[in-house]
Amino acid sequence: MTRIFKITQLSIAAAMLLAVSGCSRPREGFQGYVEADMVYISPVLGGRLDKLYVDHGDFVKKGARLFDLDSIEYAAAVAEAEANLRKAQSDLNDLLKGARPEEIEALKDRISKLEATCNLAKIVHERNSKLFEKNVIATKDYDNSMWLQIQNQWELAESKHNLLIAQLPAREDRVISAKEAVKAAENALAGAKWRLEQRFVSAAQDAFVFDTVMRQGEYAAAGNPIVMLIPPENMKVRFFVPYPDIQKIHSGDKIEFYPDGSQEKYQARVNYVSLKPEFTPPVIYSRDSNPKLIFMIEADVDPQCAYKVNAGMPVTVKLLKAGSK
Repeated sequence: MTRIFKITQLSIAAAMLLAVSGCSRPREGFQGYVEADMVYISPVLGGRLDKLYVDHGDFVKKGARLFDLDSIEYAAAVAEAEANLRKAQSDLNDLLKGARPEEIEALKDRISKLEATCNLAKIVHERNSKLFEKNVIATKDYDNSMWLQIQNQWELAESKHNLLIAQLPAREDRVISAKEAVKAAENALAGAKWRLEQRFVSAAQDAFVFDTVMRQGEYAAAGNPIVMLIPPENMKVRFFVPYPDIQKIHSGDKIEFYPDGSQEKYQARVNYVSLKPEFTPPVIYSRDSNPKLIFMIEADVDPQCAYKVNAGMPVTVKLLKAGSK
């Protein structure tokens, strides 16, 4: 679970002092400071913190492991779900295949025996027919051989029909029910795997580790942060511009800034211009008091420069070209 908050190293009182002292534009540029939108990484499901891979001050790449929670129970749930899926799939396959191979073989053996019996009954009846025509045997013996042949043929036909039925899959409603059971088992396995994956949390993007708020062995509740990250693209410069200069700055303009006492310059791009003066004591809005109005500006730090600056660092800001995009 990820939440984003702002971290500002300067207090509101300090910001107001900076605004007051900057009512007139300094010759070297506008005054401001660096801040960051911090990302709080917390577990989706609570549990004991089993392993913490990072410490404050580290830099992590996207995909790097941040922390693990205890996972024994969740791994067992995945194994159980896999077993349930195998059983459901086996039940479905059994219904689709019909009778077991041993039962099919038994039916085929019975058919072979009945075919032999029918052939014998046919030979006996044909012989009795010739004897009956010569009045050698009684009518009763002739009738018995005829009906025995017919009975054997019926039994043979019935056995062949039973073999066809045994080779057919189960009834459609049972097959549909078995398929639904397989689908439910697949969903249960997917859910168990997802819960297991949540026990191993990795960085979603490159970031600085600002701090860790828990230690190994402690219980981490769902939604409570464990690691605090600052992605480079979340670094920004907040600076303050007096009213005479506010119309020269627009969203998208490029700026340069450098920490106080340093000659190394970094770049950022304006993404927000305050709609009203906020960081000054109350004043009467008049033409004479306009120069006292201060507007807050925010600019996203170039990610290539973000590695070299820290949140809370006071900086001086210059426009690269007023109104440039």
